[in-house]
Amino acid sequence: MKIHRPHLLKHSFNVVNRMRQTVSVAGLSAFRVAKGEKPDARLLKDTFEQLGTTYIKIGQFIASTPSLFPREYVEAFQDCLDQTTPLSYTYIEQVLTDELAVDGQTLSDKFAFINEKPLASASIAQVHAARLHNGDEVVLKVQKPEVETIMQTDLGVLHGVTKIVELLMPSMRFASIAPIIDEIRLRMLAETDFISEAQNIRDFQQFLSVSGNTKVVAPEVYDDLTTKRVLTMSQLHGVSMIDETAMRQYCDDPAQVMADTLNTWFASLMFCNSFHADLHAGNLMLLTDGRIGFLDFGIVGKLKAESWRACMGMMQALQDNNYQAMAQHMIDMEMTHGRSNVDAQDLANDLERMMKTIMAEDITFTSGVPFNSKEQADELNQMMLEIVEVGKRHGIHFPRDFALLTKQLLYFDRFMRTLAPDMDMFSDQRVQILGQTDTSQPSASALNMS
Repeated sequence: MKIHRPHLLKHSFNVVNRMRQTVSVAGLSAFRVAKGEKPDARLLKDTFEQLGTTYIKIGQFIASTPSLFPREYVEAFQDCLDQTTPLSYTYIEQVLTDELAVDGQTLSDKFAFINEKPLASASIAQVHAARLHNGDEVVLKVQKPEVETIMQTDLGVLHGVTKIVELLMPSMRFASIAPIIDEIRLRMLAETDFISEAQNIRDFQQFLSVSGNTKVVAPEVYDDLTTKRVLTMSQLHGVSMIDETAMRQYCDDPAQVMADTLNTWFASLMFCNSFHADLHAGNLMLLTDGRIGFLDFGIVGKLKAESWRACMGMMQALQDNNYQAMAQHMIDMEMTHGRSNVDAQDLANDLERMMKTIMAEDITFTSGVPFNSKEQADELNQMMLEIVEVGKRHGIHFPRDFALLTKQLLYFDRFMRTLAPDMDMFSDQRVQILGQTDTSQPSASALNMS
């Protein structure tokens, strides 16, 4: 295979430059420690945010994977921000030109208009609105320059610096770092491949089609304008689903919209290749035509059917305050190295003590604080951390994507307190949790969502 020397030199320069930046930031953090600052989770979080793309994503991975990381680090990284200063449109235009303007064509041949002001800017990509020559309104998700090179370089050196981190921060010492780094690599590199995200969208759309669901929609992908670094999708217009007043412009019953959202997501757990694992308020929209829009499929999860059913049973038992059943479902979730060694009654007692403490402190349940407040987000994270911590003490090891699924369930719970305060996720007749009455087969009503 012929290697182009200029490209190789540029790549090598970028790798060296990235390593220089990393050493510089790490050096400043080491200087802070030398001056007497405690080398704790907060310092590591500050350092990661300075290092940018890769380390912000690692911080978010730490925050969403409490089964692997010490509690103080999970808490420190909960507010690891992924909003970055927008890049100049000149850079974005160059990426679009490199990726889409082929065979002598120009961007003007592809697009009638591209808004130079971004809709959003995060560590991996920047989003711009555009219009095609046929009048279609689209959004362009454009990967930032050298993101993959930066990530590969950063992940490569992480193996080397891990030993130093373990020496400075003993609580970050793990039984085996290699599987964790491999997991981080898989998740992060998947986010840099927009062809993979496009496939996630198509999988979801196929699920909607097969299940006859016409109440929910995902953006249409324009395959001829999509590459690994550029994702072109139809632009959806609507309002946030945490703004009940705005929603009533396009629907009669916001609670029913919430039920339709839940039914769709629960069904996708069993019948879609993956489930959307990041349905926060920014990724859900009530469209002007009354349909529900699921956005941004960069983060998806996958869970074995038996683990999912046990998780649903655990959440139902939690809702019913049945801690013996909750403990048994945790054991049945295949989360233990030796399930016969787990004392179910002892685990149930610990779960009951934990939940009573949480409920006693949980003033936000009835305070009327809006869902998107930081207090309720912190409460959500604390509840998940407590569940995981109790499990750890009993030798329970959670499936890889359990944290993603649990956080989404808890997110929906808080979402409903604002949008549909009278709705109960587990007992409302409008909400069909698959396998609730028969864990081997989906209920007919659960698929009858159109």
